[in-house]
Amino acid sequence: MIMKTSCRQVIGKSSAGGFTLIELAVMIATIAVLAALLLPALAGTRPNTQSFQCLENQRQLILAWQMYAQDNGDLLPPNDYPYNTAAPADGSVMNWAFGSMVLARDVLYGTSYQVDPKLTSLARYNTNPAVYKCPVDTSLYHGYPHARSVSMNCAVGTRWWSAGLGGGLAYGTVGSPVGGGWLTSSYHDPNPVYRTFGRTASMTIPGPSSTWVIMDENPATINDACLSICMQPYLVDYPANYHNGGAAISFADGHVEMHRWVDVFAQNPAGQVETPVLGPSQDLAWIQPRTTALK
Repeated sequence: MIMKTSCRQVIGKSSAGGFTLIELAVMIATIAVLAALLLPALAGTRPNTQSFQCLENQRQLILAWQMYAQDNGDLLPPNDYPYNTAAPADGSVMNWAFGSMVLARDVLYGTSYQVDPKLTSLARYNTNPAVYKCPVDTSLYHGYPHARSVSMNCAVGTRWWSAGLGGGLAYGTVGSPVGGGWLTSSYHDPNPVYRTFGRTASMTIPGPSSTWVIMDENPATINDACLSICMQPYLVDYPANYHNGGAAISFADGHVEMHRWVDVFAQNPAGQVETPVLGPSQDLAWIQPRTTALK
């Protein structure tokens, strides 16, 4: 018996079970819409990767900092090096990170300095010089890239240079707390008003989870390995704003975070700046209570 094809067969349906031109067009349009939505996210993958790497670098540094304290009776590594002085690289001077980024020699050889245990205190706990450099930092000094883009809280660490070993001012013995010279709007060493921390046990206020230790510093102000935050409305050093206007910051308890600046530190100064801040600042209101506290 001969079967007749029904005239009510669904129009446009492929007899082979494939796609019709209409279905293919709809699929292409859908893929185009998804691509338009995903491409901006994919375009941001590299900066996000760099931000992650910067955070990981600081995680390694703060771990090395903690290990140093554990091995030295809770004594923190020195953070006491003059910004414009070429210290002898013969082992007579030690700092948590050796060298100054405003000296050609330290820029050229800083990578090797950071992993030399005779010069850099953290070198015994970190053998990778790359962790001292934010991957976004492309700044140059006389045509050469900076070897380091991070600095330490000026209220954190111990003395070495100023204890007399480097020919500086004998304001204490090796291992005594740093002076925190720029915590006020004029340089005083030792600082008479604000706390400085030579041991983690002394970080009772603000406390380890609220005291920053290492931070990306703006290439316009980076020199020595100390980042000076004033506890008054005054600017000396600037944190970096590499990461969507922010900087990677590590804290004494070991946690690391990315913080975005909104006013004074969102700027890029032309060079070293020592100037008052006129009016309120959200950036200073955030960073000052995480730097130190009144004695």
